[in-house]
Amino acid sequence: MQSSIQEVYREQILPLDEKERLKLAALIINDISNKQETKGAAESNGGIREMFGSWSSGNPHSSDNEQIDADLAHAYADTHDDE
Repeated sequence: MQSSIQEVYREQILPLDEKERLKLAALIINDISNKQETKGAAESNGGIREMFGSWSSGNPHSSDNEQIDADLAHAYADTHDDE
């Protein structure tokens, strides 16, 4: 019998510690983003990297990569069942 994604998450992913789940989330996001598709657009527009650092949120910790990863993982893991 094929497992549902919720079963896989509950049985295989949820038991991992938070750091391992964040690594897994990053792997999935990188896989989905498919950098090859965005390469041509980045070259024709001068590259998105030109905009790095051009905006300030006012939060001195906004560039904390571990917190950003944790926030992204929590957002992606949210099932939005309450909406």
